[in-house]
Amino acid sequence: MKAMFVPALASLAELVPEQGILTSVELEDVARRIAERPEIWEPLVRVDSARRRFELVYEDDRMDAWVLSWMPGQGTGFHDHYVSSVGIACVQGCVREDLMRFGEPEIELRLSHGDTRRGGPGYIHRVQHAIGEPAVTIHVYSPPLDEVGQYRLDEKGVIRREPAPGRIELTP
Repeated sequence: MKAMFVPALASLAELVPEQGILTSVELEDVARRIAERPEIWEPLVRVDSARRRFELVYEDDRMDAWVLSWMPGQGTGFHDHYVSSVGIACVQGCVREDLMRFGEPEIELRLSHGDTRRGGPGYIHRVQHAIGEPAVTIHVYSPPLDEVGQYRLDEKGVIRREPAPGRIELTP
């Protein structure tokens, strides 16, 4: 059964460039601008220790924006956003972002209140709770996040990409 998401806002016109698919730089700016408007994201924060929560802020044919709430022990596992670019802003607490490297330990980054990040299509990372109950991030995708690839190790240690719908809860 497909989950139904109702956007919190009918328009982000004053925050979003007027035409076309947004670049990762533009998405990072939109995420930052949403972060600066707590009246947009605070009503969508969810405290749920059983599962990570994600609430749709806005969507149109070229982008979607989400509020993600993270509690201790919650994370995504390594994944990509297929053809979508992403902009991320941390608005509360702290999350850890790991970047996958071949033959080396992952690169660990911390995003705290006010920090932003961006990535283009094919950007592989994982995100997990670090500090705060909940930690809260804004994620903006263009084109809208319709597919993700989750990276898993099979029984022989071979990395496999598992395509999945973009609107599911990613797990480690």
